[in-house]
Amino acid sequence: MKKLFILFLIAGFAACAETKKEDMSTKSLTEKVDLFLENDQYSDALTLLETQEETEEVMTLREKTHLNYGLFLEYRDSNVTNMRDKMNGALAQYVEVLKINPDNEKAISEIEQILGIYATFDNRSPDEEVAEDLRELGFEV
Repeated sequence: MKKLFILFLIAGFAACAETKKEDMSTKSLTEKVDLFLENDQYSDALTLLETQEETEEVMTLREKTHLNYGLFLEYRDSNVTNMRDKMNGALAQYVEVLKINPDNEKAISEIEQILGIYATFDNRSPDEEVAEDLRELGFEV
């Protein structure tokens, strides 16, 4: 009886996994990206978007993905415990947002907030590469 239960359990898992594959193949690009974002799979979403032609929809999805990735890194990523690494990663994502849409208010406010925190420390600043990108966008670093 125990073996039969395990067999049904395995068959159930296999059926669920196959259903997810089928569901993903029938989803629109926006739905696929949204699913990746819901599961904090930002690199996967960006990889998918890099394979697409640069349409208005794709650029909007890239902006959304970079913004959400930055927010994730800044506020929710528990894998990186070093605050400087977290903030540099978030700033790099916000820079990408502003390269797509220079008027994105959320990215601007998050950058200003992080730079304000850096300003309270004497010898702390973003990585030079990130700082250079920020300067090019008009931020004082």
